[in-house]
Amino acid sequence: MILRVTAHLLPLVLLFLMYKWMGSTLSSYAIQPDGTIVEHLLAGFSWTKGDSQVFNWHPLMMTTGFIFCSSQAALVYITSPYSHEINKRIHLSLHLIAFICTIIGLVAVFRFHFEHNITNFYSLHSWLGISVASIFALHYMWSFIVFFFPGSKAYVRSETLPFHIGIGLGLLATVYLTAAVGIQEKLSFNSSCNLTGRWKGEQLKGSLTTDCILGNSIGLTLLLTLVVLIVTIWHAKHPSEEHIVATVDREESRPLLGSGSTARVAKQGELI
Repeated sequence: MILRVTAHLLPLVLLFLMYKWMGSTLSSYAIQPDGTIVEHLLAGFSWTKGDSQVFNWHPLMMTTGFIFCSSQAALVYITSPYSHEINKRIHLSLHLIAFICTIIGLVAVFRFHFEHNITNFYSLHSWLGISVASIFALHYMWSFIVFFFPGSKAYVRSETLPFHIGIGLGLLATVYLTAAVGIQEKLSFNSSCNLTGRWKGEQLKGSLTTDCILGNSIGLTLLLTLVVLIVTIWHAKHPSEEHIVATVDREESRPLLGSGSTARVAKQGELI
């Protein structure tokens, strides 16, 4: 119970931390020729043309969609008390919100790049990001047709389910990786870590700014959240020995993805 509650709450914590970083803490630092450190506050949100704060919508929207909504969607079937049909609609709706947030986040970063003459797709983060977004969009449309469209056949859903789960969880893990790479990239741009120079009359050497500490903290929380999600999902799909005996199920465990056969999927519960 505690594990599942934690799995639901950690993505919300990440969303709050990202809002705090982008909304009030984000700063960049420059070293003047005389060694003086100059701080430039970048925090805040704007949609005004030419405003650098347009960029800040990108990490916030990506965190809302890909991190928060997608994580909640992955947990719906193992934590929600509702019927299978309601859970399916919740799962679909959360991914739809994630898709909309992703579009807003992409528009924000492309606008920022175009308005400030910054090259697109030059970093590992951008390559990972556009790949994940593209696969997510294709996977969502394909899954909608197979699992939600009334004309889909039951055997098609049962044969497709293992791939749907596998691709979905793989995408979720890649989302967390992409976010971590993006944080590292942003901290490098900000030059807010390992700061050396004169700052407010004090000589600093290898100092960590609030921007750096918060960014790195978000990165560590990303790792913790992903681990908790994996353990929560694995634990739900692999019952304890007591539960196995109680349900007259003598298998050591039930695999997360199954074999792909109709009988195997049916045994795992009302998933389709």
